[in-house]
Amino acid sequence: MSEFKKLLFERNDTVTTITLNRPEVHNALDRELSTELKQAILAVRDDRECRIMVLRGAGDTFCAGDDIKEFNEWRGDESYWQVRLYQETVQLIEDLTPITIAAVDGVCTGGGLELTLVCDFVVATDRSRWGMPEIDWDITPGWGGTSRLPRFAGRRKAKEWNLIGQLFSAHTAERYNLVNRVVAPEQLSAEVESLTEVMLRKHPMTTRRTKFILTKGVELPIAGALAFEVPIMPYARGSSGLKDFKSGDARKERRKLSQHFWSDLA
Repeated sequence: MSEFKKLLFERNDTVTTITLNRPEVHNALDRELSTELKQAILAVRDDRECRIMVLRGAGDTFCAGDDIKEFNEWRGDESYWQVRLYQETVQLIEDLTPITIAAVDGVCTGGGLELTLVCDFVVATDRSRWGMPEIDWDITPGWGGTSRLPRFAGRRKAKEWNLIGQLFSAHTAERYNLVNRVVAPEQLSAEVESLTEVMLRKHPMTTRRTKFILTKGVELPIAGALAFEVPIMPYARGSSGLKDFKSGDARKERRKLSQHFWSDLA
């Protein structure tokens, strides 16, 4: 999609990669890039063939959050509308049907960290640095840093990170449920590709439903969450292109690929 100026949008069969492309400022999100990101996410949402979306940053960095240089340019209620755009974008990402993977290197702070909170998987390099520095810029988080973050890491740690504003390591992020896997920088792309391969072997309809009930059920009381788990079987007859996922051989092959994946973390 060539109309984007500040991000790269690449569709490769059923995998779409969105790359924030302002490496000279750690891919900070100015108004133009924020708008383009929402447009890109909408394109993924409307692409029924897409099964995986990878979100990454250009250069050796992920995203430093808001471009603070723009703050002095905002007039009237522009800050309100900008935050609403942010919140709409992260909600779109959280609600996407495709599996979403954040590939994090370098800086992952503020809005960058908040973007990872709505992805299904986060793979980070051991040199990545995380944090919520908004308090030192006299602003409050707008993408989920005070709402989603406590649900991952707990109130105590979320208050620490938001009120002090210090940076922390990828291993700390992993310890507090923000990261699935920490790898060396040179292994990041290969790790994301391996995860993509595993997920593409799953039955598409089963994957969609499992993701949906996980995302929505976690916000409900247990009785309501259990209602989401009631299976809808069998799959609709005549579903094109799905027969290969249901054969015994396909199930054995994907089980072989999956059963020891990331087993060193167990």
